[in-house]
Amino acid sequence: MEIEVIQSLLFVLVAALFGGLVVRALRLPPLVGYIAAGIVGGALFPGKIGKVEELAELGIILLLFSVGLEVSLSKLTRVGKVVIAGAVFQIILVMAVSFAVLRLFGFDPTAAVVLAAGFSLSSTAVVVKILSDRGETDTIHGEIMIGWLLVQDLAVIPMAVLLPSLASASGQGVALMAGRSLVSAAIVIIGIFFVGRLIAPYVIHKIAATNSRELLVLSGVSLALGVAGFVSFFGISPALGAFLAGVVTSESQENHAVFAETRPLRDLFVILFFVSLGFLVTPAVILSNFLLIIGLAALVMITKAIIIFIVLLLFGYHGKTNVATSIGLAQVGEFSFVLFLGARQLGILSQDISSIGIAVTLSTLVMTPILFKSIVPIWRRARDFSSRWPRLNKLFLGWRKSTRVGEKFENHIIICGYGRMGKWIGQALRSKKYPFVVIDYNQKVVHGLKNEGTPVVYGDPAEPQVLEQAGIRQAKAIVLALPDRITQEELISYAQTTAPNVKIIARAHLDGDWEKLSAMKVKKVVQPEFEGALIIIKDLLDSMGRSKEEISDLTKSLRRSHSLAK
Repeated sequence: MEIEVIQSLLFVLVAALFGGLVVRALRLPPLVGYIAAGIVGGALFPGKIGKVEELAELGIILLLFSVGLEVSLSKLTRVGKVVIAGAVFQIILVMAVSFAVLRLFGFDPTAAVVLAAGFSLSSTAVVVKILSDRGETDTIHGEIMIGWLLVQDLAVIPMAVLLPSLASASGQGVALMAGRSLVSAAIVIIGIFFVGRLIAPYVIHKIAATNSRELLVLSGVSLALGVAGFVSFFGISPALGAFLAGVVTSESQENHAVFAETRPLRDLFVILFFVSLGFLVTPAVILSNFLLIIGLAALVMITKAIIIFIVLLLFGYHGKTNVATSIGLAQVGEFSFVLFLGARQLGILSQDISSIGIAVTLSTLVMTPILFKSIVPIWRRARDFSSRWPRLNKLFLGWRKSTRVGEKFENHIIICGYGRMGKWIGQALRSKKYPFVVIDYNQKVVHGLKNEGTPVVYGDPAEPQVLEQAGIRQAKAIVLALPDRITQEELISYAQTTAPNVKIIARAHLDGDWEKLSAMKVKKVVQPEFEGALIIIKDLLDSMGRSKEEISDLTKSLRRSHSLAK
């Protein structure tokens, strides 16, 4: 290997290391640090990365392959028609608004189309990571976001297919070229799905049976590069081919193993891609167009959030779900980089225009963690604003589809949140014929409970009118089975004021949640992960022949150290 390549690799990796450390301290998404490191490195040492750009292209191929591994077609059937229709509607509307605005700013029509397409996509990597860290992947808004992102990921396929048409035709020829590209790409893609779904899972299964991690890595990378190279003969982006390879492989039982084994290799090359992407950005262009970039970033995020909010509102979702989902998906995602880079290589975007597009995307990603923290304050303000107009408030809170409790209860249990934990509690109470009422704002949950005859109130458990409707003043206990600590705190405050004798049992997702909930002096705070660990420890020590007294002493000690002693 040439010494220049080694030097370039070292430079890129060191720059990525420093960029990653900085954004970690700032609690920003890692890819922001990698791209920023590339921008700074490119400004200080222009032309330093050399042939690393060729290696970086492998990064985007492996990235899309791993994304495809998580885009199971069976998942698409479970996200629901509402999410699919809503996501498609949002992509079209955001593209239309972005295109119109970009044209007003004097952008070329073709460049405006590419930028608008990129701006319509959200970040799967960033959103899923934040949802996981906040313990919200199983919430209604978390499920909607993940389904929405899944549809957006699949929308990249036609976008990438149409790029060559935009580069090689103009005027009426664009429609003709686009039609031909879509037809030819559809034939190739259908062929890959038909053949791949028969062959890929079988081959991966046989290789996995060898119990060789090295062979599993080789099979995954070979499949990604093989399909990428194959589709390139038909004028389709190699990165798109890798994505298709991942989707095909996702149907195998070993898809998670392939993902886990190829991830370290993918992460390294993806870092090279993001840093090299930063090198392609011209700092002078960012400085000279700073106000334009900030304005476009703000406009894109506001427009996307409003469109998603309205779409979900029209589909009858609760206002709290709409606010959380629209804010969470307001940013521009990493797939926009793929479109911008591909358009630049085809000559559709100039270096200056692609720099602006990358800078706009980067700005929205920086704002994402901050916006997630502002979801609750924004929800409260939106709720208070809508309360001034009864009709708007009913639409905003989804009361037009609410299910009301039809009978009065005394000494009943109120279950707030009917997820996995809430269901088990409800089943236990039902088996003992103990009266209970469920509060939830997941439409599917509410309709299911209504059909089986279970008393249920549709709405936000933190809303006083919802709690009154569930009979909080006559309740014997309230179980907070939802992971949202902010909602729990609001509910506890109202319950302790309105019904001071009611017993409150709360679920804590994180250690910090336990401390804050315990400080509110509720009857009991339960942390499922910790309780599960204690059960495993008891069974493990029992299988090792330890005495019951020793096991009991250990668990008590663990409870004390975890501040859960009774």
